[in-house]
Amino acid sequence: MKKSKIISLLAVSALSVTFLTACGGSDDKKAEDKTTDSAKTAEAFTGATQGTDSFDTLSKGFAANGAWLNAATKDIDASDKVLTVEGLFAGDGQVNRELALYKSGADHKPEKTYTLTVKKLVVKSPGFAIAQGTVKGDVYVNATGFKFEGTGKIDGNLIFASEDLKTAYEALDAADKGSVTGEVKVEASDVTAVKPGAITVATKGGAISYDKVSDVKTGATHGTEKFADLADTMGKDGAWLGAATADIDAADKTLTIDGTFLGSKGEIARKVGLYTQNDKHQVTKTFTVTVKKVVVNSPFTVISNGGIKGDVYVTKSAIGFAAQNGKDVDGKQVTAKIDGNLYFATQDQLDAYNKLDTTAKYDVTGKTEVKAAE
Repeated sequence: MKKSKIISLLAVSALSVTFLTACGGSDDKKAEDKTTDSAKTAEAFTGATQGTDSFDTLSKGFAANGAWLNAATKDIDASDKVLTVEGLFAGDGQVNRELALYKSGADHKPEKTYTLTVKKLVVKSPGFAIAQGTVKGDVYVNATGFKFEGTGKIDGNLIFASEDLKTAYEALDAADKGSVTGEVKVEASDVTAVKPGAITVATKGGAISYDKVSDVKTGATHGTEKFADLADTMGKDGAWLGAATADIDAADKTLTIDGTFLGSKGEIARKVGLYTQNDKHQVTKTFTVTVKKVVVNSPFTVISNGGIKGDVYVTKSAIGFAAQNGKDVDGKQVTAKIDGNLYFATQDQLDAYNKLDTTAKYDVTGKTEVKAAE
């Protein structure tokens, strides 16, 4: 249910290139979102780097112009106050926000945990995690991706703004579900809207911004039979999702997957869909794209169910590269295929790939090894 933490915040900062267009529904076309202004993101707050014993500092750190990670250095009693977590941030290579309620030892395990006492905690940031310690008070979750880390605990009720948010939490691995002394329930409220689209990750603080959601590119929602359309969709001015509706033969061309995008679930994602499916989401047909090579620059790119005929090069910026494999109408596992070699820019990327479940790997006919893109 979660992506591996592959790179540090400094590495995330290297993704700071502005992309302006994206894929969204008709309601999203030409809409603007000014959640954060990454160009004006301040230095990390005290609570982010060294922790704090002040509720006011912690609250400032979790504002929309704060920092992705904020920590306590002791128990904090603010039983008459509300802590609101706002804004869109990237930490550890993914959309993330963390409240660290512990002191880390030399082995990076918690030496001591802390309790934050509040009237309530309102979560409006996607990917928010309560790490190790305890929040005493009710927690209201209005955004996707809520989870715990380690021995995280809520001494109170856990209240979701929608049934979908509650269902997603209940589907987490046990290690990410923490413990809740009160009820886990739904009280309908506004859910934070995060549009799929191209994003910028700030150079400081991890803040994410995205500007305009463009008209949907050809090959994004309905798919395409043309290489030029697929290449345009997967470019830096394209959409998070591109798809083929037939085999595509472009043996003399290179498909370059560029840009940093948010997908439909509010996570950093890029997808090349090479299949059709029925109303039960079962794979009914798969397609092959034949190219000279594929160069993957986008983080968290997946090629889904179909095949690539040609070599695939995964560059340093393309952390989290994997396959996305479904099941066919008979319930059999479908495996995306690379009829060629699969090259990773670094050993760390190769090691991370090798640790994936088999359903997230490709059937590779050639070599899988470390080699820089040619």
